[in-house]
Amino acid sequence: MRNRKGIGLVVLTAILLLSGCQNLPGPEETVPAKGQESQEERPLETDSPIETQEKPVMESMPAEPAAGQEPEAGEDASGQQAFKEENQEKGLPEKEEKPAEEASAEPPEESLPEEIPPAEEQAGQQAEPPDEAAEGIMVEKKTLVIPGLEREYRYLFLSDTHIISLDGEESEQQLENALPRRDTLFKDELGRTPEEVFPDWIAYANEQQVDGLLLGGDVIDFPSQGNLSFLEKNLEMLEMPYLYVPGNHDWTYPWEYMTDKGRQEYLAALSPWMRGTPAAQMMENEELVFLGVDNSSNQIDPAAMDTVRSAMERGKPVIILQHIPFATDRLVDTAAGLWKNPVLLGKGVLGGIYPNEASQEYMNLVLGGGSPVKAVLAGHIHIGEQDSLTEGIVQYTAEAGYMGKGLLLIIKGEEPTDTQPD
Repeated sequence: MRNRKGIGLVVLTAILLLSGCQNLPGPEETVPAKGQESQEERPLETDSPIETQEKPVMESMPAEPAAGQEPEAGEDASGQQAFKEENQEKGLPEKEEKPAEEASAEPPEESLPEEIPPAEEQAGQQAEPPDEAAEGIMVEKKTLVIPGLEREYRYLFLSDTHIISLDGEESEQQLENALPRRDTLFKDELGRTPEEVFPDWIAYANEQQVDGLLLGGDVIDFPSQGNLSFLEKNLEMLEMPYLYVPGNHDWTYPWEYMTDKGRQEYLAALSPWMRGTPAAQMMENEELVFLGVDNSSNQIDPAAMDTVRSAMERGKPVIILQHIPFATDRLVDTAAGLWKNPVLLGKGVLGGIYPNEASQEYMNLVLGGGSPVKAVLAGHIHIGEQDSLTEGIVQYTAEAGYMGKGLLLIIKGEEPTDTQPD
């Protein structure tokens, strides 16, 4: 009996061993580690749809939001949705909306700009943390080092505040244009309108006792008497000098865009706040020259060139203020993601604005060898960026001032170096 039981156990063991061997991998197979899928079974990340890749760069907003309607919580706080609706309302050729199929398409690899070096590695510039000045006001500090300066200077730079102040004298056409823009398009994160935000900037400049205020255009949204009166009242409260260059909105309406009437009547009306001539103007202190140049029509007015040459010949470092930025490879790519046209001066082959003869002469003076220019400040695109235009010239573009975003430019000489005595 015992022999039979022993034989039975041996046979049973052999059967179990043989059945287990059939499930073992062959010599060319591998067994996934515990908890890991095989490579064939696991889908590649690039094959799976990613929600952000399917969406266009800018999503559609309602064409006509209800008056006073607050933006939805999912909207971009930077105001990019607002910029898109602005273009839809105006239908302006120089800031057209980028179609969804174009906006979502990846640019060809060869057109991507090179990585810009960190701010501290660029010529004469240093980045500092933002400074929250007041509720709803955010000031970013930038330091520009210019060797040889004996003292430190602080200038507040604002652009694209888009003031809309109504005095009851507006025509029906003006109101139809103004109300949707004031009540929905240009509200900041706290729900404030541009005319509520702008006085806070004046108060901040006075409290900080900055050396000057630099206004980069589109300060008012259109040249109504109500806007001009509001502008005059607030600028009279400043306790320091200011430099104000026109933007394309300061002197135009959608129905009177870049016309002869606009130039002769509306642009001329800004002259009292632009030292008598919007084309070009200077603001000077003991060590620096600030040159304001009008390029709001996408080109330089030939009438500006005598003032430009004079500024370049004064033997001092020059800071330029203009509405439309100079194009760089990186900025063209960034702006093209928001606007159908990069709306930047230069680099026409990449989609920027081809300069005319006067603009090319201006660019040669500003960006050429031996130029005394140290920095260019610009707005227009509602994007805060910084780029090196040349080895010695940095360009700062401003975020939209109506969103409570500004830049405090600190200009000073070289930092002292610790030296050991002999």
